[in-house]
Amino acid sequence: MYFPPQVGGIANVMAAVTAGLGRDRVSCLTAVPSNQPAASSSFMPKVYRRPRAFGSVKYLHAISWGATIAEIMIRERPRIVQLATVYEGYLGLWLRRWLRLPFVIYAHGNEILAAMQESGYIKPLVALQNADRVLANSHFTASLVQKAGVDPRRIDVIYLGCDPNTFRPVPARVEMRQKLLGDGYKNRVIVTVGNLVSRKGHDMVIRALPRLAQTIPDITYLVVGNGPHRQQLEELACSIGVRDHVVFAGVVPDRDLPDVYALSDVFAMPSRAHLDTCDVEGFGLVFLEANACGKPVVAGRSGGIPEAVEDGVTGLLVNPTDAEDIARAIGKLLTDTDLARRMGHQGRVRVVTRFTWEAIIKRVEKSLEAVLREKITRGGHLDEP
Repeated sequence: MYFPPQVGGIANVMAAVTAGLGRDRVSCLTAVPSNQPAASSSFMPKVYRRPRAFGSVKYLHAISWGATIAEIMIRERPRIVQLATVYEGYLGLWLRRWLRLPFVIYAHGNEILAAMQESGYIKPLVALQNADRVLANSHFTASLVQKAGVDPRRIDVIYLGCDPNTFRPVPARVEMRQKLLGDGYKNRVIVTVGNLVSRKGHDMVIRALPRLAQTIPDITYLVVGNGPHRQQLEELACSIGVRDHVVFAGVVPDRDLPDVYALSDVFAMPSRAHLDTCDVEGFGLVFLEANACGKPVVAGRSGGIPEAVEDGVTGLLVNPTDAEDIARAIGKLLTDTDLARRMGHQGRVRVVTRFTWEAIIKRVEKSLEAVLREKITRGGHLDEP
């Protein structure tokens, strides 16, 4: 259900995994349509776009699903199935039962919480508990998976990756500064990139601005993204007297994000967990992107974020519900330029040495190969769930 041209974290991860594994070894079945011509590049994965195979009309779903799987089995002869989320888990159960294909599920965070809380539809949880492997994006997410009833021996923690050739330190472009900040530009810039939802903590950065502006009056908070909380955030900025310090830039194309980070002195996203609504940051890829661009980060100490940000090395972790703590951390990085520069550099080194997609794909390959070896030792087939 998640694949480009759809935008979003899971879609981007699935695109990176398929690209990293390579056209000769992986193909993708997705419900996401595309109005673009089919890619012919030898570097692009083979993509079967079949919305009806995931549709809600049962007989059309069954017919399209059966025809699509038959086509893929003949053309690709797959040996293992990767599922983007637990909500495709029922497909894994079906494929293993009827075609003896082992399956792995990627776990991101929110959807695991939701699967545990859903009472009327237990298939996702059953699939998770019976998957041959669950690939969790952090140890935090792995702990959720284990709470959902999965044997820890079948959980592999594989962090998300970042492309340091795309996300790299570049000079700030005057035209991008003018486009996003306009004439209201002030010298010191805090940036947040993400959907405008409660979890991300935009409101807490805004609440930190009055204190920051007392000692750093030339400060601008650039908010990149859109979402249901935009009006509330604008009203909050007005009500506490910092509206002229906040710029809502809306959505920016992914290709322009390195230029957005280049405008910033600090990247800040004090995400907090809303466990009651199944809303938590499972890892926090955006912190790696900012670090890869040479920027220090301020991040909420919640969910899997402490695994994406090395506190005191690549950025500063804060209490995401404490505006004073957030103001202190941002102010420290804005006023101590040597510290900010050092953390930004250390962040990029960490990405380049540990978090490239090439390194992540090797971990994925290792997990998939282990599942296939286990299948062989069981006599060429897997036990039924």
